[in-house]
Amino acid sequence: MFDTESRGQVGIGTLIVFIAMVLVAAIAAGVLINTAGLLQAQAQATGEETTAEVSDVIQVGEVIGEDALNGGNISQLNASLRLASGADPIDLNKTSYTISSPSGSATVVNGNSTANDDLTYYNQQGLAASDENVLQDQEDIIVAQLDLDGQNGIDPVTESETVTLIVQAPSGGQTYKQLQAPRNIEDGSSYIL
Repeated sequence: MFDTESRGQVGIGTLIVFIAMVLVAAIAAGVLINTAGLLQAQAQATGEETTAEVSDVIQVGEVIGEDALNGGNISQLNASLRLASGADPIDLNKTSYTISSPSGSATVVNGNSTANDDLTYYNQQGLAASDENVLQDQEDIIVAQLDLDGQNGIDPVTESETVTLIVQAPSGGQTYKQLQAPRNIEDGSSYIL
């Protein structure tokens, strides 16, 4: 009545097809899991870099311009620097400063150079002696003294001149500060810009 030989062959064939499908599904799942892991690692690294670029910013406070050469123009800028909210510690020795004015623009110090005669840091508040030129906490304030007289590409700031100061942290976060020189600059005087 029933042909048992052909029924067994159909069952073995079905089993072989089923096992092949399970193996293909397992290989596809392994590839998907591996790809998902790589994408997650790349997304996490991108997120950390983006967060650092947005949050690791130096806040530029008060900027005082001085006529250090008694030439009737501002030849020195003293900028108060502190960490922006949520920023990680920033090493100011790796920070770049760019000054732009109608007379030209100049990078005062590139973040790759560790020594520059045209830039001096002064501890104003909150830093320990071991944390030289590194902003660690929100209450730390360092004054960056930028000498414009020795710069190539930019002249000292004259009366009523507008200047842009750009401070770039090592992670890429930038701060722009627009400065306006006073209408009358007296020899040897200091002004809040």
